[in-house]
Amino acid sequence: MEGPLLSEFVQTIYKRTQHLNNNEINKYLTVSLSQFKTHSPKLRFETMKEQYYRDYWFPNPEPDHYSKMSEYESKYFGHVFKWYEKHFHLFQEATEQALQDFKKGYLGSFADFSIQAQQEPKNKLKTNLTVKEIAYLFRALYEGIIEAKHKTDIFNFIAESFSSKQKEDVSANSIKNAFDVPDFNAVDFWQEKFIHLMQRAKKDKEK
Repeated sequence: MEGPLLSEFVQTIYKRTQHLNNNEINKYLTVSLSQFKTHSPKLRFETMKEQYYRDYWFPNPEPDHYSKMSEYESKYFGHVFKWYEKHFHLFQEATEQALQDFKKGYLGSFADFSIQAQQEPKNKLKTNLTVKEIAYLFRALYEGIIEAKHKTDIFNFIAESFSSKQKEDVSANSIKNAFDVPDFNAVDFWQEKFIHLMQRAKKDKEK
């Protein structure tokens, strides 16, 4: 999951956990994650179809039982549900990532978690690259070289490990935006660098 849908899903998790303490957040995310096994799309088909029919006619009363909806409405719901089922695992991955982010301290407050050790600030590698150039480099490496279960892991790694030409601290969100939508100048920059690297590899090979 990525782009606006991922952002909306994460914001929903944030809003629902904003008023909870750490134990409640941990329980909420853990239970939510486990429900992906017990609330699979196939098991929720009829329930979601009924919910769709109820919401579709809101605020007007339902004309009849949802099982008697027209052929057109049934086909429309089936089409939407097909895509929901296809991308269901992405919601699970996003929830799992939210739980991992919580455990890392990105969500909630760990003041009442005695198991957390105090972490010293990590020394970042200084680069002479812009955020957009760093993001595109990892985008190029991601396809076929870097293996990561979630792109979020890459964004967090870059933010924690590198500084840009302009900033010491780079946010994972700024990396994500530049990763998802490459900047033309950044692509142009790396195209030239990749050519130089290819030439250098050729020379090294000939030694």
